Amino acid sequence: MLRRAWNGFWFTGFSVESLAMLRICFGIGLIFFHVTQFYTFFLLSTAGARFYFMEPVWYFETLGIERQNPVLALAGFALLELATLGMLLGYRTRLSIALVIVLIFYLQGARDSVTGDMHHRYLVPIQMLFFLLLSKCGRAYSIDARRSPRVAEAGRAVPEWEASWPIKAMQVYCASFYFWSVLAKLRVTGWVWFTDPRRIQDLLLSRSLIWGATDAGEPVFNPLPYWLMQQETLCRVIGFSTFVMEAGFPLILFLPSPRARLLFLLGVTFFHVSNTVLAYVGFGLFPIVFFIFFDLENVRRRVASFFRRITSTSS
Repeated sequence: MLRRAWNGFWFTGFSVESLAMLRICFGIGLIFFHVTQFYTFFLLSTAGARFYFMEPVWYFETLGIERQNPVLALAGFALLELATLGMLLGYRTRLSIALVIVLIFYLQGARDSVTGDMHHRYLVPIQMLFFLLLSKCGRAYSIDARRSPRVAEAGRAVPEWEASWPIKAMQVYCASFYFWSVLAKLRVTGWVWFTDPRRIQDLLLSRSLIWGATDAGEPVFNPLPYWLMQQETLCRVIGFSTFVMEAGFPLILFLPSPRARLLFLLGVTFFHVSNTVLAYVGFGLFPIVFFIFFDLENVRRRVASFFRRITSTSS
């Protein structure tokens, strides 16, 4: 019974078309996500001087990368977008995904070596890319499959277990990301983070003065978090809701209803967007990874069927 439950969880539920649709939707989201993370490179002048990193990230330090070249940064971003487009279209799929991973590490390292601060917004997306790299997501809905009859035939022969395990692994990793987050809060501050509204109030007060800082370094006052920090009951509700959301996130793995998963993930999306607006925590586009919790091939078929019905009715 345990073996059947184990195999049923990890190795059933998805087709190679589902995996390919996930690759496409994830690629679309990443194209926009890259811009939000690396738009500061657009401010660099290609004729500008190279400069040394004051605090290189650990892998830059290990590799001996000590300075930044504006031309390389801009070229790296352009290549990142092209590689992401290649992943989306399924053109040399594995090579494109590998390039995306390498370029994210390079560009994030270049940015964080300047700011002296390690950002973790790619932590979950980069794991999704690793799972896609190991999968056969390029065997369907791809230029590779259209160009090569051998690849197309191999795609039709991909068994359910091979298509399912990468998606299930992504789901488990994403759910564990939230669960470990709540454990980290409990380990550092105990239940105070969730039960004492002053923790939320202090955060909102400090962030109300850093939102939209000018180029001169002068803070711009944001009245919304300042007003919210004065509402003790609301702050208490926010703290408790955060605990419920993060601790309960793994339950999404066992929700059979796509509608229930959608409602839950819409709530989590609202949480991330609110964090961006109120506390300047830049995870507003993090929900691009939530595609993994749905069978996107089934969604595609439903949408196609809907448009066919509309077309037939109008004709």
